[in-house]
Amino acid sequence: MIVLNRPATLQDNLAATKDPAAICSFDYEAIQSPTKPLIHQAARFLYIKRGQGAIEIGGVEYEVKPDTLIAITPWKISEITAVGETLQFMRIVYDYQYVNSVLKGVPGSEDDSSELLQFLSMEPVVYLDSVQAQYMDGLTEQLKAELGVESTRVSQPDRPLAQLYVTNKIIELMIMYRRYIMAVRGEKDYERDISTQNSILSYIYAHSSEKLTLSSVAGAFFISESTLSKNISDITGTTFSKLLTGIRIEKVSDYLIYTDLTLDEIAVLVGFVDAPHLSRNFSAQVGTTPMKYRKIYKKSKTKFNRTDKNVAFAATDYIYKNYAAENLTASQVASHFGVSIPEMNRLMLYYSEKNFETLLNFVRINRACELLASTEKYVIDVAFEVGYNNIKTFNMNFSKYKGMTPTEFRSRITLQKADGSETARPGKRDGDGEKA
Repeated sequence: MIVLNRPATLQDNLAATKDPAAICSFDYEAIQSPTKPLIHQAARFLYIKRGQGAIEIGGVEYEVKPDTLIAITPWKISEITAVGETLQFMRIVYDYQYVNSVLKGVPGSEDDSSELLQFLSMEPVVYLDSVQAQYMDGLTEQLKAELGVESTRVSQPDRPLAQLYVTNKIIELMIMYRRYIMAVRGEKDYERDISTQNSILSYIYAHSSEKLTLSSVAGAFFISESTLSKNISDITGTTFSKLLTGIRIEKVSDYLIYTDLTLDEIAVLVGFVDAPHLSRNFSAQVGTTPMKYRKIYKKSKTKFNRTDKNVAFAATDYIYKNYAAENLTASQVASHFGVSIPEMNRLMLYYSEKNFETLLNFVRINRACELLASTEKYVIDVAFEVGYNNIKTFNMNFSKYKGMTPTEFRSRITLQKADGSETARPGKRDGDGEKA
């Protein structure tokens, strides 16, 4: 477990600071002296062209010299620990979630793509020979020509199929990175057990939509709450609660840009109590309201197609809008977006932590709770209204998600509105319709 003498600074999660919807940016940077520790929310490649020094990544120090290629994945901590000669390098920041979803969506290459991303995390530095450096010079020049230089450009170059082109180049860079390290090692296949590589930050990120507590995360790592709290503070300089909120806000921004989901729906998906809670935290961190943020950045180019953020957000949006349709199936939705069912589920699992069936039942049961608490409708009528075609399936899923029957829920739970007021409990109904 990494313990730092001073807290690391949390970096932005955006691929391009001037455009939250961008999937990649290119820029130059020069560093003349050691830096403080940085936690990178956005993934990046650093291609060193001049200079000498050292960089620490994940607690391991590496030499830095000309033609060094560095891969930093989300929530990795890096620190330039020594600069003997000014480091001059290219910085390629990219949307890790998007690239991950594209890789996982390629039929037949699921294992290879997953291993590729894990490889970047485990092997963060490679030293290129002259031939490899020449190839990388050409690849980075192509990205620069397509993207422009982030720190000097006024607007994003408008080129046909630019996002698809850039995505292919980023994946090409990843593949060549892996091959270069394999060449150095002289290995045809490189395997490593990554089961012990899970970090606290990665775990919190992956489970941020759940009701995480300091206690539950500490239990997952078999450490005490005080130890976990201290380690989070040492690594990030903040508390568990603030870290979790920051991660959730990062996910909220994507949902605001790429879906039409309401704030209440997004709140449930990312782990906030409700829309007001989400809005307060979002405004405090981002400096504007969620609705203003959506209005500013929800551009026409973010409408979904196969070359945008893929189908995960679009399928989620579709389910929220059509959950009540009795015949809504994974096959229907996958066909609607022109993908296979396994591909759709892989993408949804990454972005929403729920596959099609899980998310559909999740939405239906939450809608049923609202109806049970705010109306006097029979349970069977509620079941049909939210999309179930029989009471048995409805009862089974309701118990699974809420830990009680619909009737027990109705008798015990009061629905609180956004303004803090509460609905009056509906009167008790008799008859077969109320059986659970």
